[in-house]
Amino acid sequence: MKSWRMVGLAAVQVMGLGLLYAWSVLINPVQDYFGVDRTATSLVFSVSIAVFSLTVMLAPQLFAGWRLLVVGALACFVGSAGLILAAHAPTFTIFVLAYGGLFAAASGLGYSAGVQMAVASGVARTGLATGVIISAFAVGAVILGPLMGNASAMKGLTAALYFPAALLAVIGFMSVLVLRIFSNPAMAFSSGRPSDRQTTGLKPTSHRRLTWLLWLGFLTGAAGGLMVLGHAAGIIAEQNGSVAMAGIAVSMIAAGNALGRISSGAISDWLGPRTVLLLAVLMLGVSTGVMALSVNSTISVMALAAVGMSYGIIATGYPVAVHLFYGPERFAAIYGWVFTAWGIAGLIAPLLAGRLYDVTGSYQLALLVATVSSVLSALIVLLFPRRSVKIG
Repeated sequence: MKSWRMVGLAAVQVMGLGLLYAWSVLINPVQDYFGVDRTATSLVFSVSIAVFSLTVMLAPQLFAGWRLLVVGALACFVGSAGLILAAHAPTFTIFVLAYGGLFAAASGLGYSAGVQMAVASGVARTGLATGVIISAFAVGAVILGPLMGNASAMKGLTAALYFPAALLAVIGFMSVLVLRIFSNPAMAFSSGRPSDRQTTGLKPTSHRRLTWLLWLGFLTGAAGGLMVLGHAAGIIAEQNGSVAMAGIAVSMIAAGNALGRISSGAISDWLGPRTVLLLAVLMLGVSTGVMALSVNSTISVMALAAVGMSYGIIATGYPVAVHLFYGPERFAAIYGWVFTAWGIAGLIAPLLAGRLYDVTGSYQLALLVATVSSVLSALIVLLFPRRSVKIG
């Protein structure tokens, strides 16, 4: 029970830091406040993704030996400071550095510590614990994003940023108060140095091959999902769907994403992540292929819900797979590297889909590319080793 309480506290920390992905509610306020165009505001999120991914990769080395809940509390305080600095930024450049730099780095640090907590906490169902953490990160944006948007509409950009800053500070102080109760000195970041390789029983060449397979599988799977999710409303509009239908699609995507994230870990505890990931990317490929046929907007809404669920399963399935193949000792270091595949997919896939639309005047080619990417991911997943999962 104590282990699940620690996972719960890490989930609260991660939920507050997940507000990074509610950036879209700040686009118009930032444009109005600094007098910049949409290209400039797009740069903020691109920088955020790059910094977030880099921090997830480097955190195990930079904070090796640090207690995970301490790192999570530190991330909350640093994130709060970054948002306050952004709220008072005198120029747009300072704003980008504060939000896309400091706050994004804090978000990546807290996410890395939270996922490591899921696999190091000692709970029997590590897949479920991983799903809880990753779902919490997504839920943070879903729940807190609208609140931040309302604060912006009522009081302006400064108030919108102070709201999550205050929330993160509260979570940080709460974490400090309960550290003596929940924290365990043994639950710390492991740098995953080469001396730990004996935990998997794999040869160094097998290690490198498996790491690259995980990286490529994550890259192609995430790219297939993000090409579609980043343009969901546009896809529905192209198929003569109404604005209300586009809103329903976005809501169904969010619901499917959340369900996929939490269920993926639990099912992986039972079937193993290889099977779960294979089913996820196949469902993704079928869904994008159906949308490419442009049957009608109603079917596309249903397909988008399936894409959202597939993407959620992928988001949880890869950290579960890394833990299964490498163990808790090397998890943070290996997953940090594998996670960079998501960062690259996040930067390139939506832009590529937009470019293909501008060139062809349709999303059909982008959907076909997403389908091919999903099939390629499935072929890569088939190369993952078979490994049974023991529960209890």
